Amino acid sequence: MDEATTSTAVLEQEEWAITNAHHNIVTRGLWLDETLARHRAELSTLTCGDIEVRYVVNGVDVDLDVQQIRRIMRWLHESYRVSKRLEKQTRPARDALLERLTAQRVMPSEMALMAGVDQSVAERFAGDETEARIARNLLHQLGTTSTRRS
Repeated sequence: MDEATTSTAVLEQEEWAITNAHHNIVTRGLWLDETLARHRAELSTLTCGDIEVRYVVNGVDVDLDVQQIRRIMRWLHESYRVSKRLEKQTRPARDALLERLTAQRVMPSEMALMAGVDQSVAERFAGDETEARIARNLLHQLGTTSTRRS
């Protein structure tokens, strides 16, 4: 398997020049995406390895900053993917709990507080918060009135 090769993409005077010194290829263009695609196509005839790209913008080497942000973005995307998978796996248990709490007349804001879910999720099970507050208030008043009469 071929080893990775490194190219340097330089933006100077509103034009990209991507150079791979090892394979003596220079690709020029106005738009990075198009120029990079052509550069990769040219290199593909010479190497099967990965093509790493370093970046220089108007004489300033920004590659370390670019790579740092890329690492962070990869981590964020992976974390998001994992969290979505876990959320999907735990959704049935979450929904069952919210249904049980709804049957016990727990209010949406209380469900959100108890279970750590967003209140809008709890409201899908228990209805609108304002209506739930009115209902609880009425039930409480009815319960208080009936115990006073007894």
